[in-house]
Amino acid sequence: MICSMTGFGKSSNETDKGKVTVEIRSLNGKTTDIRLKYPAGYSEKEMWIRNFIHNKLTRGKFDVNISNNMSNGNNLSVNENLFKEYHKKLNKLADELNEANRDFFPSIVRIPNIFKETEYELREEEWRMTVTTLEEAADKLMQYRKQEGESIKKDIVENVTRIKDSLPLIIEHDIERKRIIKDRLLKSIAEIEDRNKVDKNRFEQEVLYYLEKLDINEEQQRLKQHCDYFLEIINDETKFEKGKKLNFVAQELGREINTMGAKAQYSPLQKLVVNMKDNLEKIKEQLANVL
Repeated sequence: MICSMTGFGKSSNETDKGKVTVEIRSLNGKTTDIRLKYPAGYSEKEMWIRNFIHNKLTRGKFDVNISNNMSNGNNLSVNENLFKEYHKKLNKLADELNEANRDFFPSIVRIPNIFKETEYELREEEWRMTVTTLEEAADKLMQYRKQEGESIKKDIVENVTRIKDSLPLIIEHDIERKRIIKDRLLKSIAEIEDRNKVDKNRFEQEVLYYLEKLDINEEQQRLKQHCDYFLEIINDETKFEKGKKLNFVAQELGREINTMGAKAQYSPLQKLVVNMKDNLEKIKEQLANVL
């Protein structure tokens, strides 16, 4: 199987005390890039979450959003000693000034540092529920990746098969190409012989060298081998992370196709090469999203 790097997974779990929801979105990327968003109390668990995502989902750009209404944000507490101190001093000042209005509460609560926030401490029960929800969301994302991967695989296999199916046509055109090149060389030889004396042995050696440089049999054989190997990898059901390996083989396909194009010197053969390059570009575009 192959898997797409793009995916989405969402899961929620709820008790009478509240609800935990996890959403994971992934996009294609050469490395693992994880962006986390979580409520108060999860800071000490961040590395665990990152390691889990990396080990479970391997490669890609991930947005992980955790919401938990069981924690209710931060704890708010009152600095009682400071409040009493302000209240005491204000009452004393009111006595000295014979002030009857003693409603100091609205003023005191607006004084800085009267209220202080302490980070919420994540309870074990909440963390266990978060882990379960995170695992479920990751499983759903992987299922999404596998489904999209099947569609990608179908397109890639079709394009590789088109390249492979072009090889018999290349062989047919190559026979005609060689005949044309041979006739052209013989004509050139005849013209030279009419004008000058030539060393036939040396001339034949030069011609053979020229023909060998234009020979594409090795490229055809290697291209077929690379196509077969590519299909073997993509059809291997025992592994799901194979994008990098397929990219390496695609590079080898491109190398053989380009070499044949450089040696072709024959229009019908060059058209086939152009079509194979088009198929290869489509393969590379799809491989950019393969895990």
